[in-house]
Parts: sequence; C-alpha cells; structure tokens
Amino acid sequence: MTGAEVRLTCISPEAAAAVVAEATRPGDTVHTVRQDGADVVIGYQDKRWPLDVVDWAGEHGHAHDDDAARVIAQL
Repeated sequence: MTGAEVRLTCISPEAAAAVVAEATRPGDTVHTVRQDGADVVIGYQDKRWPLDVVDWAGEHGHAHDDDAARVIAQL
C-alpha cells in the first residue's frame, strides 16, 4: 500500500514548525510530517496518524478548527 498525504494549514510558519517538532517520529518512513511554509504535510498509511497530528495542533492553538476539520474531511 502506498501512503497518502494531507496538508494542515497552521496559523503561522512558527506554529507549523512546532507541530512538526512534536509529531516527528525518527525512523518512521510511513507516518511522517514535514513543513511547507505555514502548512504541515502529513504522510500516512493509517488514518489515525493524521488525526492525532491534527488533534494535537488544534489543542495547542497551532491550527484553527476549520483547518483541522478540512483535514479530517479529506480522510
């Protein structure tokens, strides 16, 4: 199975960097995060991974609820 990607738009590039720093899983080549400006690109095979990343970002004020909802709707 090839992994998929979704993008979470954060409130700023600094917020996106905080999400990437928190969610990075060294050695995991399937469930990944990387920064693209104010976006966090979330690579996954298991849909729970992007849900966890989006949930954490929202709880810590790094992304707005509507942006998080867009990611969830794409899954």
